Amino acid sequence: MKYLVLLSVILIAACTSTSDRLKEAESLYKLALENKDPSLARVALCQIMLIDSTIPAYQDSLARLYIASSNFETGLRYAEKVCKNGPCENILKENMAAAYQQLGKNDEAEKIIKGLIADSKDNKYLFQQLLIYFNAGKTTSFDSLSSAMLQQIEIDSTMAKTIVPIVAPSSGGDQMVPIKAAVYFLIGNNALNTTRDINKGVEYMQLSLKEFAPFEMPRYVLQQVEQLMAQQGR
Repeated sequence: MKYLVLLSVILIAACTSTSDRLKEAESLYKLALENKDPSLARVALCQIMLIDSTIPAYQDSLARLYIASSNFETGLRYAEKVCKNGPCENILKENMAAAYQQLGKNDEAEKIIKGLIADSKDNKYLFQQLLIYFNAGKTTSFDSLSSAMLQQIEIDSTMAKTIVPIVAPSSGGDQMVPIKAAVYFLIGNNALNTTRDINKGVEYMQLSLKEFAPFEMPRYVLQQVEQLMAQQGR
């Protein structure tokens, strides 16, 4: 009986210790979020996972943090675990698709994006699919989808109002851009980098700026083209 009592005390102490450590790690994670400190957040989430690896919300957050810090393989490992064991939010799927693209696994990325298009009907995912075709060098698919998107934009006011994130080379971070301007930019980029058609590339860069004057990326690309042409003319 004495040993059973002792064992019960040890088990209670262990449970209390685990509970306290989990609360401390969760407090540390909350502090990291308040201070917008991704490094501390990742440390706190790793501690939480060591204490209790079965909490989907923290697995989701850790997956997105790893992907945001370019640790794509680790981020995908946690993300796939979340999606396998329970509900998988669209924002996590978006991150997974982006991670697969960064790893050159465009087929896996496209599968996720097509699922998002079917489930949400959100037009921003069409642009993501177009980006996948561009990265994968699928010229026929790229031309077909970009043409269809531009036609749809002209008759669909909801699609025309869609904005998508594009890297901003001057101000840093992402710039939210109207989808029509973004499609024009991507067509121009495809012409410059895939088909090597400088005239078409410049034309569509200019169209994207006409559509959205503050657009940083086409302005940056046009400056690069101008510098290249000047060097070749020497």
